[in-house]
Amino acid sequence: MQSDGSKIKRPSPILFTHYGSEWIRGSERCLLDLLTYIDRCRYAPVVWCNSKAMAEATRELDIPVHESNFSLLFGWRSPRFDIPAFFSLVRCGIELVDTHDVQLLHANSGAPNQWLNLVARARHIPLLAHLHSRYPLRDRMTLGLHQVAMAVGVSQPVVDQLIQDGIPLARTCVIPNGIDTERLDRQQHIDLRGMLNLRSHEFLITTTGSLIQRKGIDLIIGAVSRLIRRNIPVRLAIIGDGPERSTLQQQVQRLGLEKCVHLLGEQSNVVGLLRGNADLFVSGAREEVFGLVLAEAGLAGLPVVAPAVGGIPGVVTDGTTGLLVPPGDTAALANAMHRLYEASQLRGQMGSAGRRHVLEHFSIQRNVQQFEQLYDKLLHDPAMQMRWNSHWQLRHPFTTGTRQLLNLTLGKSFKEVTP
Repeated sequence: MQSDGSKIKRPSPILFTHYGSEWIRGSERCLLDLLTYIDRCRYAPVVWCNSKAMAEATRELDIPVHESNFSLLFGWRSPRFDIPAFFSLVRCGIELVDTHDVQLLHANSGAPNQWLNLVARARHIPLLAHLHSRYPLRDRMTLGLHQVAMAVGVSQPVVDQLIQDGIPLARTCVIPNGIDTERLDRQQHIDLRGMLNLRSHEFLITTTGSLIQRKGIDLIIGAVSRLIRRNIPVRLAIIGDGPERSTLQQQVQRLGLEKCVHLLGEQSNVVGLLRGNADLFVSGAREEVFGLVLAEAGLAGLPVVAPAVGGIPGVVTDGTTGLLVPPGDTAALANAMHRLYEASQLRGQMGSAGRRHVLEHFSIQRNVQQFEQLYDKLLHDPAMQMRWNSHWQLRHPFTTGTRQLLNLTLGKSFKEVTP
């Protein structure tokens, strides 16, 4: 107690739910950075996840963690109709809310909203959907993205599709991703050119990301092949790993680029490598709603060539921090890379501008501040509390039959809060 007799306000518990794979990459890194910098005097985070890698990383932050096997109704993988498992997740969510006195739900992707919508209504608390990608209409419907209290996109294109569906503007907002600039700046610089035994006149291009079809690494390799045919001494360093690695290796061999393209695999010190005297960073993404790697490249002081797709134009300023090209266009990629090969002074100017842009707009401190402001709004605005008749008018009226099914399946934990 304080001397004036007033009570000390305790932190507001928030349940962060993450549905992901056994790795720490884009959305995982975003959540971990948010948890690292969130004000523990005001908020008490609790994490619920299905990934051991995520659970271990969260425990290192001294945050309570609960692990479960997550499944989706109408998902893309079997089993697609495991109704008992779905309601088991709803019951588990309600128990976690009750155990930790949770006042706000934060879903770190679209998937958890499918069961958290019911948890939020059962306990009359707000649900925030943090969306790191665009979802097809089928998924927007089956995951219940129209029914959340607040949909937060990492870029405008993410929330635009929900707005086009009819969700009110007041229940959407954009909070760009942030990177831990201080931590990344502390990474040791690695002489990437020396590591690859490159000569001083060779033009070193870097790219990083999961080796999946969506990232368009094959398009970058194709652009490098075009530059080689123009007698430009280009070398490409690919940082990352994934299921497309063998396919990309076959492409390199087919094009005769074994001496020009280097697959470095997964690395923990990406920014240190990007600062290793590289000349340019290139993305060939076919779809990208933000692009953390683009922010990391900017922080490393590299000019960027990337496709003008999704949220990339919000991260890379065309003509100032890099060059944007039409998506999926190998020739345009090659031409932009060629232009910057011949303009070393412009590369330096773009690299410096890119670092300033990232420090000003995409720091984790700015990201966390925006989330904390939104949390305060959700916690203190009664209109954001989710009830059975709220937010469902758009697509799915909540029928009496559905309520009866929930009463039968969820039992007391559901009935005791249902009028």
